[in-house]
Amino acid sequence: MADVPSQRFVLLLRVSTRSQGADGHGVAAQRRDIQLFLNSLQDPPEVVAEFVEVESGAKETRPVLDEALRVCREQKASLLVQKVDRITRDLEVLARIVKDPEVTLRVAALPNADNFQIHLFGCLAAQEKEFISTRTKAALAAAKAKGVVLGNPKLAELNKIRKHKARIYAYEHAELIKNLRSEQKTYRQICELLNSSGIKTRTGKMFHPVQIHRILKRSSEVAS
Repeated sequence: MADVPSQRFVLLLRVSTRSQGADGHGVAAQRRDIQLFLNSLQDPPEVVAEFVEVESGAKETRPVLDEALRVCREQKASLLVQKVDRITRDLEVLARIVKDPEVTLRVAALPNADNFQIHLFGCLAAQEKEFISTRTKAALAAAKAKGVVLGNPKLAELNKIRKHKARIYAYEHAELIKNLRSEQKTYRQICELLNSSGIKTRTGKMFHPVQIHRILKRSSEVAS
């Protein structure tokens, strides 16, 4: 990790669409969470600069991100974002930033995470995205093979598919959750870690403790 003062920050707020950038909904939420992080610091922080980027996190060419990183190096400041996926959704780009000796990353939702941990959460989020794509394709193929008419499915058949997908999802995520539980993490703490790393539930929503319980229960059913 770069040896830089921890109280100097360059803020990066990113939204994926111009409508989000224009109406401020996405930016406002990010700025709120970042401010909560800054307020929690013992010593008064110094915000060197703030950048608002309207760009997909999956794109390799990111002029605003590049400029923010340049200012970080020049001003010996840390790059501060709301969540890991606000930096980038491209693992190669994230890896390059993490390995940069002149850049320190800070994530408001993961206040104690270092560069290595931030990279780990980025990997988990990317893996989750791949899981979603794979599960969706498999479910559609299975439904088609069973004669389910997509767009006008039979309810009973659809419920079977949903139950099957829920079990697959539980099986894929149970190991991570079990490891966190072995570290004495509560269900609520696990939810916070998963949500802050950009991992979503099977239906694309934020995690709540009851969902963590269901995943562990379903994974045990699959194992048995």
